[in-house]
Amino acid sequence: MWGEIGVTVEELDARLDDDLAAESQRAELADRWEIWREEKATRRAEPPERGINYATAFEAMSRIVPDDAIIPVDVGNNTYAFGRYFEPAGQSVLMSGYLGSIGFAFPAALGAWAATQEADSRFTGCPVVSVSSDGGFGQYLSEFTTAVKYEMDLTHVLLNDDELGKISKEQRTGGWDVWQTDLVNPDFAAFAENCGGYGVRVEDSKDLDDALETAIEYEGPAVVEILTDSDPI
Repeated sequence: MWGEIGVTVEELDARLDDDLAAESQRAELADRWEIWREEKATRRAEPPERGINYATAFEAMSRIVPDDAIIPVDVGNNTYAFGRYFEPAGQSVLMSGYLGSIGFAFPAALGAWAATQEADSRFTGCPVVSVSSDGGFGQYLSEFTTAVKYEMDLTHVLLNDDELGKISKEQRTGGWDVWQTDLVNPDFAAFAENCGGYGVRVEDSKDLDDALETAIEYEGPAVVEILTDSDPI
């Protein structure tokens, strides 16, 4: 039904009987959440081809990222995995609207940090924790020096699979050979350190919590590079 919500609700209320009752769906939603959490635990237990699987990475973020954080999310497999596995608890999530604008997350993080510096903003003082894969971060890699120059207190979580994983998946789905999606990447954590920020590379899940906590607490720009594979199960 199309209509301006205020006018439409008033019209519906005037025409409907007084004995209307809504059926709560909370119990069903709680059951569905429990089923999904059990499924996520199963997926965390599945060994990745290398490094840390997406389910494990976002489970750690769900526990550690502050509830008032602003989370810019990029485009690609990392976006789908974020939607599947991250459980928000009040955070503000920024997305590009699935417009395919790869590289969105880190520039959005710079803008989000600037918004937290405004005295009259409801986001003043909120931490900024952005998420991307290596393909997206590579689009605007040099902007990390901008974050260092202006002492931007933000954290970028980088899921590194050394390829444009979403494009590879689309090629496989279409029945084509995977072509020109592999990437030659630097050591992103070392790059962050060379720029004057903080960088940490995580290859084992046992190191993930400490890496995220240290990066978020760091007063300045930080990169948490998480080695993963290209299958966001």
